Amino acid sequence: MFSCENSNFQEESTDAEFVHRTMKKMTDVIVHDIFSPPVASRIYVYTSIAGYEAMQINNESYKTLANQLTDFEAAPKPENEICYALASVRAMLIVGKALIFSEDKIIAFETEIFAEFKAKGIPADVFENSLQYGNIVAKHVLDWANKDNYKQTRTFPKFEVQLDNETRWQPTPPDYMEGIEPSWNKIRPFAIDSVNQFQPDFPTEYSLDTNSLFYKELMEVYEVGKNMTDEHKAIAQFWDCNPFVST
Repeated sequence: MFSCENSNFQEESTDAEFVHRTMKKMTDVIVHDIFSPPVASRIYVYTSIAGYEAMQINNESYKTLANQLTDFEAAPKPENEICYALASVRAMLIVGKALIFSEDKIIAFETEIFAEFKAKGIPADVFENSLQYGNIVAKHVLDWANKDNYKQTRTFPKFEVQLDNETRWQPTPPDYMEGIEPSWNKIRPFAIDSVNQFQPDFPTEYSLDTNSLFYKELMEVYEVGKNMTDEHKAIAQFWDCNPFVST
């Protein structure tokens, strides 16, 4: 076993492809589990922060996100020698696994990618230290994530549909999906004071007057929908709130 150890493991294992593949696996699971875009964004951001915080301490050019993101404090630093890339991937997978449904897909990927790290000749004690530190960072991030009010919003009222009010949004065929995340503005922001810090312009005023701006915008969408090119269809599938259908 000692003959398999590699003194250059730190350099050889610091390959961005490990992180890229980990995030690609998270994307595959997000699609499979049919998370809505807002919820997917939450999974991505906490997974990414965990990976970053586990690795940034190895490079003076990068700074922790502690005290830059709302209520986020610095994670403990490693007490023993670790492989930072391995710790980063471990932290990403632990956080990601806690936020998706299909844990079995993440566990299978863990086995695969950890075997590749072992093949780099990381000493056994360093390998174990790396996994443990990844666990520590992941727990730190998850403890913070659990206080963002997401779980509480799962019990909030759903979007109220008013079928007798044609100016209000209504579910449309073929899926008749309900309004997505009407209480998302109740979740803790990352970098702004509140959702009120940036106010978007009001949408075009509803009107079926053929001379109104709303009607012209409506007809533009209608005409494009009737004459969709392959490129239009690809764009529509990309922006579909249910990417599993496209897959």
